[in-house]
Formats: sequence, C-alpha cells, structure tokens
Amino acid sequence: MAQTAKQIPKPQIREVLLDAASALMRENDTIEIGILDIAKRAKVNHGMIRYYFGSKEGMLLALLDRDVALRINQLDALFRLDVTPTERMRIHLEGILDTYYQIPYLNRLIQAMVRGASEERVRHIADELLKPIAGAQQRIIEEGMATGEFRKVDPKLFYFNTIGAADGLYANRFTLSAVFGGIPAANDELHARYKAQTVDTLLAGLLA
Repeated sequence: MAQTAKQIPKPQIREVLLDAASALMRENDTIEIGILDIAKRAKVNHGMIRYYFGSKEGMLLALLDRDVALRINQLDALFRLDVTPTERMRIHLEGILDTYYQIPYLNRLIQAMVRGASEERVRHIADELLKPIAGAQQRIIEEGMATGEFRKVDPKLFYFNTIGAADGLYANRFTLSAVFGGIPAANDELHARYKAQTVDTLLAGLLA
C-alpha cells in the first residue's frame, strides 16, 4: 500500500518531494514537470508542495540549492588535499563530470530559475551557488601557473570549456540516441569513458 504524508515522518517529506522532482526531471529529460506528478511520485498530497515550498518554483529553487550546496561543501576538502595543482584539477574536473551525470538538468534548471527572476534570487544563485565553483577552479589554475605546471590560460574561458564539456553529453539524449544509436541516455560505462576522455582533454589544454 502506498505511503501517505501521515506515514512519512514530517522531517522527511521535504526531502522526499525534492527527490521525486529530481528523479522525474532525470527520467523525462525535462524540467517541465507538474506538481501532481511530483506528489504522486513522492506519494504525498500535492498540498505538501505549497506547505513546504510555497510553490513549485520555490521547490525547484530549493532543489537547485540542495544539488549545488553539496558540491560546494566538497571544495573545502579538495583544498585540504596535499596534492599538486594538476592532480587537484583532475579531481575537480572529475567531480564536475560526475555532477552533470547525476544531475543532467542542472544548467536548464539554473537558466529557468534566473529567467525573469528577482534581483535577490539572481544574486543568490550567482554569489552562493556559481561563484564558489568558478572561484575554486580559478584558484587551482592560478596555483598551477605559479608552479609552472599550467600554461597561461583565461580562467573564465576555461570555466566555460569545463561546463560546456560536462553538460554536453548528458543534456543531449536525442543526439546520443538518434545520431550515435544505441542507448537512450548515458549509463555508468559510457559516463566513465566520457569522464576519462573529457578530463584528459581539458587537462591537456592546461598543462605547460
């Protein structure tokens, strides 16, 4: 028998709803999902979305915060590692590729959340979610240039190189299936090969 909102512990309902929205966006390859579908997947009344988030838009912003905050928290650990800038960059790039494999809707959700949004929300997404990641990558590049491991590159352009490459495979299911045939979406085996090749290619453009 399906669980109801009363059977799910209250502190868990919020996370169950976020998990449901995330799963639907991954499976359907779109951020255009309805509140009834989200509630059905979460096995709770759709009124819980308004109760916990105010609206579907509020829920999607909370999902974006959750998805990105987890990765930002990992940056502190990255800089505590006693490794060369090259190895630190490799770990960082692998993490970004893993993120886009796990959250293929990420760029689409960011664009949707800033389109026509308030200045406060745009500033929050830029300052709290995106700048920490871009800043960490710039810091690694500067460390690598200082040690002579990296040639001189523009960190801003390298950031777009990275995000474009990371998003490229996972956000293009149609091209993957229609042009290259076979699987409808990246699986673990393809992700592992794509991650290795992409990280090697990006690093090759950095190394002196």
